[in-house]
Amino acid sequence: MPDVVADLHLHSTFSDGLYAPDALVDLVVSKGLKAFSITDHDSVQGVAAIKPCTKATLIPGIELTSTLEGKEVHILGYYINIEDAELIETLSHIAERREKRLMDIVDKLNGAGNFVLDKDELAHEFGTGSYNRLNLARFMVKKGIAQSIERVFANYLGDGANAYEAVNYFSPLRAIRLIHKAGGLAFLAHPYTNNTSGLIPELVEHGLNGIEVFHPSHGQSDVKKCLDWATRFKLGISGGSDFHGNENSPRKILSAGLNGERLVEFLALNPSRDYVVAL
Repeated sequence: MPDVVADLHLHSTFSDGLYAPDALVDLVVSKGLKAFSITDHDSVQGVAAIKPCTKATLIPGIELTSTLEGKEVHILGYYINIEDAELIETLSHIAERREKRLMDIVDKLNGAGNFVLDKDELAHEFGTGSYNRLNLARFMVKKGIAQSIERVFANYLGDGANAYEAVNYFSPLRAIRLIHKAGGLAFLAHPYTNNTSGLIPELVEHGLNGIEVFHPSHGQSDVKKCLDWATRFKLGISGGSDFHGNENSPRKILSAGLNGERLVEFLALNPSRDYVVAL
């Protein structure tokens, strides 16, 4: 997509991305983007770690994990105050739950008797990253347990696999409220990837501000349906690559995002109007 000037869905090493925040900024700038948002899973540490950048505009973001009716729902937050006390406290609790869940998964894997994962080595490997299945899968590939991340999920970590451990996060309604409390705007992430589009009317009733229309997993028909939702409920439009660090993946920078016109509309959604982007 040569007309992409903004990528509003990026992950750093503070969740499950492979690029440290400043390295990610360098990559963004090298791709010619004018604006970007680091939206780590349940973390704002990546945003906080970025040094001032004059070549591209950073929009503070986050991707909150929530569940509703047994379905995982991702809510993107933009323009948030990353120092909001309630947000910070909630993210701390989520981090604790993530770690417990992953250690339970490791116990299941070790208990099966086929191999043993060292928890101290695992913690060192994770570094600043969060305790999540993708980081664990990368570790298992590195240890030679499987040849690919896809095989790890198929055999061990995916929904319904032997070591799968269900998790219940707070509701998307609370996620929306938390983002609003932090001064931000709440967007439903990739509704046709997680099959959460049917939740849009209910989420709108609880203050949803927009939806992620442009995403690498959305085909043309998905984009059209998203645009129809946005028109019907007067929702804002966002877009991004969902880049995690693999430039050979379909989810690479410039694979999805906003063009100049869409970016101007997105910036206008922010009440403070204090984000200026030279297009």
